[in-house]
Amino acid sequence: MQNLTVRLEMVFGQVKAAASGSSEVRVIDVGSDHGYLALRCLEDGIVKNAVCTEIHEGPARKSQAALKGAGYSEVSEVHVTDGLIGVTLKDNDIVVIAGMGGLNIIDIISQAIKDNGTDVLKNVTFVLQPQKSNEIVRKYLAETGFAYVDETVCYDRDIFYNCMRVIYKGIAFGLTDEQACYGPLLINKFDNGDKEVSLYFEHLNKIFEIRKRSNPTVKSALEERKQNEGK
Repeated sequence: MQNLTVRLEMVFGQVKAAASGSSEVRVIDVGSDHGYLALRCLEDGIVKNAVCTEIHEGPARKSQAALKGAGYSEVSEVHVTDGLIGVTLKDNDIVVIAGMGGLNIIDIISQAIKDNGTDVLKNVTFVLQPQKSNEIVRKYLAETGFAYVDETVCYDRDIFYNCMRVIYKGIAFGLTDEQACYGPLLINKFDNGDKEVSLYFEHLNKIFEIRKRSNPTVKSALEERKQNEGK
């Protein structure tokens, strides 16, 4: 079995949850990091096919070698491309965009909408793990019409990570600054006593105390969070 880091295990958990109950699922791993996640999805039988994309040929060759070495050449593809360009989305796809900056994630999704239209997106799940700019990603998703299905956090090698699972509904809505910075679903988990989310929020509070000096959104979110935690 392909071993994954704690961070990728979290991402894999979201893919597994998204694939549950479906027999014809394809995972598309954008920026596939040697193909480890795709390989694990195929090994565990939670997907029928896997697509890996890489912007550079070197990493793409490593992903291809890993999938071929494990005997999955017939059910996998590796594309050298920017994001999802050239990969046509279809029903039951699970698109993973993990380990990238938030602005890159937004660019990739925006381009996918232009290339595929919104009809097919209603049957596609996106699993997103931004390295930064979470508040920008969350506001973009809400304003573009994506609904939040789940969000989880983990602690891996002295760093906190979060992972969102969203689907396109086509109904735009707004987020408060607190929801954008902390995550609407994570706030619910915090309120329900989730210990890992509580530790994550403690971490965010410290980071936001520094960032609030130059970021009005973060300042507003921190003030709102303190008020709500004090209720």
